[in-house]
Amino acid sequence: MSRTRTLRVVAAALVMSLGLAACTAEDTSTASAEEPLVTTKIKAPEKTLGVWQSQGDGEGQVETLSGIKAGAEALGWKVIVTDSNGDQQAMQSTMQSLISQKVDAILTVFVASGLISGQLAQAKAAGIPVISVGYQGTPNPNITAEYAPDQAEEAKLLIERMGQDLDQGAKIAPIAVQGYYGIDQVLATLDQQKSQHGFNVLQTANAPVADVFNGQTKAALSFLNANPDLGAFYAALDIGPQAIVPALKQTDRKVPVYSFGAISSALEAVRSGQAIVATSDGTIKAGFLAIDALLALWTNDTPIPTDIPAEDALEYKIVDADNAPAKGSAVYPLADVTKEFTDRWASEYGTAD
Repeated sequence: MSRTRTLRVVAAALVMSLGLAACTAEDTSTASAEEPLVTTKIKAPEKTLGVWQSQGDGEGQVETLSGIKAGAEALGWKVIVTDSNGDQQAMQSTMQSLISQKVDAILTVFVASGLISGQLAQAKAAGIPVISVGYQGTPNPNITAEYAPDQAEEAKLLIERMGQDLDQGAKIAPIAVQGYYGIDQVLATLDQQKSQHGFNVLQTANAPVADVFNGQTKAALSFLNANPDLGAFYAALDIGPQAIVPALKQTDRKVPVYSFGAISSALEAVRSGQAIVATSDGTIKAGFLAIDALLALWTNDTPIPTDIPAEDALEYKIVDADNAPAKGSAVYPLADVTKEFTDRWASEYGTAD
């Protein structure tokens, strides 16, 4: 069953994607998508984008970065990509590196704004716009704009589906991690909406940041062993389905997993009927929206919108076994989004000679 909801996303800063390693990486190159998606080169001023990532190997961040690279490639912009690999000190140093290199703008992917507040202030003082993309996070006055899905709206859509699927009084087991704004939003929404469906929501199990995948598997096992009548899992992290399925196999149980984000690992569980996810085109579209705003700023002196313009409102939908894309395909293909924006830019700004 497929349902779609469109709305405007409010401004906020972004939250980090959870990581395990403690190292940094920087890639300096001219933007290039993994596939030859861009066939039209747009007339645009020469610029360099800095991309700050909290955990670059996270599937959601990979998807967002692919959109940034494809958009920048169409404009001929250079892209400098950093990856903090989940290390809090590295988050500060990688942001500092981009500021020191005097990039023209910085796109932060799954940002932990509280951990880099000093660097955000430095970027603003240096006149470098910072746009957070991909995931909703704690607001920060030194972030110019945020383009990301509204986690509370995704949660409302998912809980509505749960209410259709599950019995009154169903036991719900939330699994999350503490300290992250977007995750707090999906948990708060469950708390607000549970009475409408008569859900019996158990105490949230928080996986440790240092072992977030295995921590979710262990939490799922504990819930399953303690609750033979468990109705469903409510996984706040996009890797939740992938982490919970091993616990279901180990206990030979069939308990549905409701989660967020149609990343490839989650879609495996969706196609098998083990999971249902709420997702948005904002993960892949966010980078294009940021580049679109910067192009308008640098070409026409148009101020950067602090939140997503109404004409670019994001789409939200439920993905289940009935409408999941085939293996190897995405709910929102990068090629389709790339064409949407390159066609727009060619019309508005012309093509390069």
